Formats: sequence, C-alpha cells, structure tokens
Amino acid sequence: MSSFILKLIAAVSMLCDHAGIILFPGVPVLRVIGRLAFPLYAFCIAEGFRYTRNRRRYFLRVFVLGILCQIVYTVAERDLYLGILLTFSFSIVLMALADCVKKAFAGEKSALSELFFRIAGREWTNRTDRAASLGLTVTAVLALMLLTSKITVDYGFFGILLPVSASLFEDRRMRIVSFACCLLAVAVSFGASFRIQYWSLLALPLLLLYNGKPGRVRMKYFFYIFYPAHMAILYGISMLTR
Repeated sequence: MSSFILKLIAAVSMLCDHAGIILFPGVPVLRVIGRLAFPLYAFCIAEGFRYTRNRRRYFLRVFVLGILCQIVYTVAERDLYLGILLTFSFSIVLMALADCVKKAFAGEKSALSELFFRIAGREWTNRTDRAASLGLTVTAVLALMLLTSKITVDYGFFGILLPVSASLFEDRRMRIVSFACCLLAVAVSFGASFRIQYWSLLALPLLLLYNGKPGRVRMKYFFYIFYPAHMAILYGISMLTR
C-alpha cells in the first residue's frame, strides 16, 4: 500500500468525520470512521518530512495553509482553537530539531551548525553542536507543552508528538512501534470525554501494509487543497439546509 492510498483513505475518513460533525451529528458511525484520518495523515507527514527534498518548503506549505485556515476559523467561530495543520507544523519543527540531535550525536554536522556557519562565518565544534541541538529541542518541547496547556491545539501535545514518533528510527518496524505507543497516548489523553478516539488504533493495520513507496499517482497539492475545500463545501451545505 503506497502513501497515496494512505492519504486517500485519510481524506475519505476525514470527510466522513466532518460530515458527522456538521451535517449528521446523529450518526456516530461517521465519527468512528473519522478516527482513521489523524493517525494516517500524521504518519504521512512524517514520511513526507523524511523524503522531501526541501524541508523548509515542506514546512511552509503546511504552516501557511494552516494560518490561512486558522484566520477563517477564528473569524467565523471567534475561538482561538489551533487546527490540525498548525499541529502538524509544530510536528515538523520538532522533527527538524530531532534530526539535528541525531546528526550531532552521530558526529555529523547538523542543520543548526550549518545555519550558524552561514550567519557567523565560522564552524561549530561537535560538542557545541550537540549541546545546542539538544538544548533547543528540549526548549521547543517544553514550550509546546506550555502552549498546549494554555491554548487548545488540535489533538494536544501528544498529537504534536505523533508524527515525530514515526520519524525517530530508520527501521520501519521500530517506527510503527513508536508510532503505536504515541497513538495510544493520544487516545488515553482524551480520557472518558471522547472514548471513540480508541478507534484510531485501527489505523495501525493499514500502516503495516504500507510499502514505503509514494505510488504511481501522487497529487500532493490535492491533499493540501482538500482540507479547506471540503470544509467550505460542508459548511455551505449546512447553511443552505438550515
């Protein structure tokens, strides 16, 4: 199963979930089907980060679209609830910092070290690289813990960590195991208030079928556009049927 198929399943699942919220609140099975969307997208975000040629552009695509969606949502609902694209933006930042830590401790030059060289025109030692990478990563984690305790972020702190958990290991099986543990933590974090989140664990068998390939059809921009487009259509239908 390619990443394209995973994204397609996630898109259909997300459509069912949001249709269940906006149009059919009395049909709980739609919300259950919708539990597959977040873990599948989270895993695909980690894979996208792993294989992208330009991580800065990858972050900017997700972040800018997230900001645009956030502006519309905040104006419409008058609520500072940070949506899923901003959750994934935070995840990408943490994945980049975690990659710096891995490279520094492997004796390689991290992206932070290269950035420092461009700015200051001199090299960091490996010891400085390790200290800076680890220190900045810990600071970022603590900052996100504080942020999610003050502001509602979609899927919370463990939701931010979910894509990160799938990026920590080179071995695919270890990535799935790490991802599964974090996905369970996401479900537990919802507590008794949203027990159907445990249905998200059904995404794991699908991930075990993942072959690590993008697939013949990619349509990467379709999946970026699909999120705001399907929400606009569902809200439009909702207003017309009131």
